Amino acid sequence: MLFNSIQYLLFLPIVVALYWGLPRKARAVVLLIASYYFYMSWMAAYGLLLGGMTAWNFFMGWLIARPNATNRKLLFVAAIAGNLACLALYKYTNFLIETVWSTMHWSATWLHQLPPSGAAPLLPIILPLGISFFVFEFIHYLVDVYKGADAIKNPIRFALFAAFFPSQIAGPIKRFQDFDEQVVTSKPFDPAMFKRGLILIVEGMFKKVVLGDNLAMLVAPGFAHAASLGTLDAWLCVTAFTLQIYYDFSGYTDIGRGSAMLVGYNLPENFNMPYIAKNLSDFWKRWHISLSTWLRDYLYIPMGGSKSGKSTQARNLVFTMLLGGLWHGASFHYVVWGAFHGLGLVATHTWQGFAHKIPGISTWRAHWSGDIAGRIFTLFLVMIGWVVFRAENMQQAAEVYTAMFLPRASTFGEAESICTLFLQSTVPVALLLYVTYHSTLRLKNRFAQPAAESPSMANAIRWWLTPPVAAQAVALLGVCLLIIGFAPHKAVPFIYFQF
Repeated sequence: MLFNSIQYLLFLPIVVALYWGLPRKARAVVLLIASYYFYMSWMAAYGLLLGGMTAWNFFMGWLIARPNATNRKLLFVAAIAGNLACLALYKYTNFLIETVWSTMHWSATWLHQLPPSGAAPLLPIILPLGISFFVFEFIHYLVDVYKGADAIKNPIRFALFAAFFPSQIAGPIKRFQDFDEQVVTSKPFDPAMFKRGLILIVEGMFKKVVLGDNLAMLVAPGFAHAASLGTLDAWLCVTAFTLQIYYDFSGYTDIGRGSAMLVGYNLPENFNMPYIAKNLSDFWKRWHISLSTWLRDYLYIPMGGSKSGKSTQARNLVFTMLLGGLWHGASFHYVVWGAFHGLGLVATHTWQGFAHKIPGISTWRAHWSGDIAGRIFTLFLVMIGWVVFRAENMQQAAEVYTAMFLPRASTFGEAESICTLFLQSTVPVALLLYVTYHSTLRLKNRFAQPAAESPSMANAIRWWLTPPVAAQAVALLGVCLLIIGFAPHKAVPFIYFQF
């Protein structure tokens, strides 16, 4: 069951009604049952995997947290190893087999021997939904408990932390202290929060379905026929994917955060306008925030961070981003993407140190022209990275890069060019509507307080930007109908599905 499915639109109101209709003591149980139903609706057998991993981490956390516990370090290492072994088995086994098989082929050719025949003997393993997300949550829990945080001693509360359906498939990666406090508190119904949740769900649906899914219709044919791309089509295709992955991922996350608000829970924000970042370091403070902060807190800093000199910092940055790339997928092109960002972060820190010492460069960077140039260059680097992220393999990525940087005409038919598909799609209108919506929000915030110089004008504008509840309900319904009307005929899977 995915957020942008009919099943979920039926599932969510039932869960919300049961949650608020039952006594407080029963609410966590309702959410837990609903979360397992949500997860097992995709593949029932993997509910046992989630349950088994939950039991393992609950038990190991309890052992580690015991007063005067012996062999705490050994227990901690065993607990972490259990999680990593499970992740490696399901996500990286076939990647390792393929790597070994390819190495055998290469070495046999080099040694003038007969290579092994046939395809690599891959195992029939289906990657469980969200395993990369909840393994990182389990590791965070164990590390913090090992450092002295109180373990969750209630099995229902711990199981809900692991399985909470709004963040189960796509994050954000939760911190157990913040989440468990909300479970214990069980706040009363908050109409304002409920309303914000509904708006966030609808906005997320618009971003995911109307923008992300329709942009996917431009991206897919471009990458599938990368060798036929002309330069204009290649840049348009990469730009479309840059927008697609943002609207797809942030939209899906917004639906999850909005769903959590309907039952009184707050999940952390995961995106903060990442494409206006002033450098790559700033980009990773704005993109997939829960992952980047996890990598910083549980990988980069424990390795030493920037405490032991620039060379050690560079090593730690590259290693952290390599593992971050591998976390995204069991394929070499994800590793290359991680290495690209790791080296980019090293270059960013090196440039900042150099520019700080040169007064002229430092002054220009503080000027508006230098600031804009930095943001444009950062977006350019991010787009270059997205090519290898989206490509199915390095050969396809090389073909897209060739089309981008070696000017050539497209060999597509006129009707099949990315430019023609873009102009014939609903994307231009959808982008205009989305920009208008956010411009209206900015105006609303601008006139949230009466202007001292012209209070009557501010009040009049504020009245138009804050219509009555009935008008807001009609507008929300209108957006829902718009989403249905603009939705592509073919459902597009969430990009981070099965991560």
